[in-house]
Amino acid sequence: MKVDVDRMLDHLSEVSIFDHSVPALILILCMSMAITFIHTYEEWKGRGGPLWRNFGAIVGAWVPDWLGFPFFFLILTTALWLAALVAITGSLLICAVEAKYAALALGVLIGARVGDTLISHIRPYVKGYRPNAGLRSTTLYILEAGFLTATFFTGLSSGGIFTCFGLVIGAFFFALVRPLLRCLRIVKSWRRDEWRPGAAPPAWADIT
Repeated sequence: MKVDVDRMLDHLSEVSIFDHSVPALILILCMSMAITFIHTYEEWKGRGGPLWRNFGAIVGAWVPDWLGFPFFFLILTTALWLAALVAITGSLLICAVEAKYAALALGVLIGARVGDTLISHIRPYVKGYRPNAGLRSTTLYILEAGFLTATFFTGLSSGGIFTCFGLVIGAFFFALVRPLLRCLRIVKSWRRDEWRPGAAPPAWADIT
């Protein structure tokens, strides 16, 4: 199993303002992965968390940890790390991906940063659902989205429709979360009274 670093550097120079720079490649990738972890960890352990209980309270459904933790932390973190890897290196480490799929991944990453910030955090907070786990670290999300847009603009613009699809997919995913959680109310034992905007979180939600 061989990692083709030269191909990754070629990709970086083709889609960003950076030349064949190993430090830049490592720094950008590690920064993106660290920001993802900081945010998803805050959604799990931060004030108002875990987020699956927070959102469950909003829609009136008890979300058990065995269901919420894998989806809200493990799977989401892994998916965003994978998107960052493909977008920034143009590869899956051991094999390169086509430029259009790297553009798709870059669109997904930026769309997810913005969509998560607006839909999952700012909107509920403004509507009166407070505290909101993960709100503070969305500042990092917006800063990264701006950084990636500015420095990877060549890759975004050359991706065309694939970039657009990625942006929509990344943002739209977060619009589906609460409607899907509402479906859990079909399980009678998980059905609860909804959290009223402006009120304190319901005791049953066990939100920190």
